[in-house]
Amino acid sequence: MSFIHIPATETTPSIVLDPATSILRIEGESYPEDVVAFYAPVVLRISEYLGARPPALTVQIALRYLNTSSSKALLDILLLLDDHHRAGEKVEVEWHYDPAVEVMQEAGEEFGEDLALPYRLVPTGV
Repeated sequence: MSFIHIPATETTPSIVLDPATSILRIEGESYPEDVVAFYAPVVLRISEYLGARPPALTVQIALRYLNTSSSKALLDILLLLDDHHRAGEKVEVEWHYDPAVEVMQEAGEEFGEDLALPYRLVPTGV
């Protein structure tokens, strides 16, 4: 599986999947005009990566803002990761948030509620 790097734009987050470190990082703001066009290839690439059965995957999500449509796309990614974990694979998620942005802390809490995989909130000074 190859390295994935999608640079951030004003409306989309940076997405980096590094097979050498087994880290997937999603960072920035997410309110693309066409959420499906942006996230569908990302979900496909993550699915392909997980299909290669990596020894572990750490997912770091550090979003400053996301709209409702992006929330659905991010939930799809988290459910894909959760299924992988439920199949016995090692996956953990870190939701990084700025404590001054209460809505992002709440979003992180809500995303983690129904997941079986290891999931933790990480306050930062993003």
